[in-house]
Amino acid sequence: MTSQGKHIIDEFEALPDAAKREVLGELIRTSRFIEYPQVSEDELVSAADELFLEYDRRQWLLRRRH
Repeated sequence: MTSQGKHIIDEFEALPDAAKREVLGELIRTSRFIEYPQVSEDELVSAADELFLEYDRRQWLLRRRH
């Protein structure tokens, strides 16, 4: 990621949740016109693995609190 992209992410993370939802909605609306490269099956599997690992981590943290 470029330093400009990192800056945008840092600024986004500092926003209150309501503003994050608003910005995210706008990004989704505008990004539908961007041409994306084909994603390989390996890339999809890797992304899914990361997603489920994060989900499992959050579930584990929630169980520890209760």
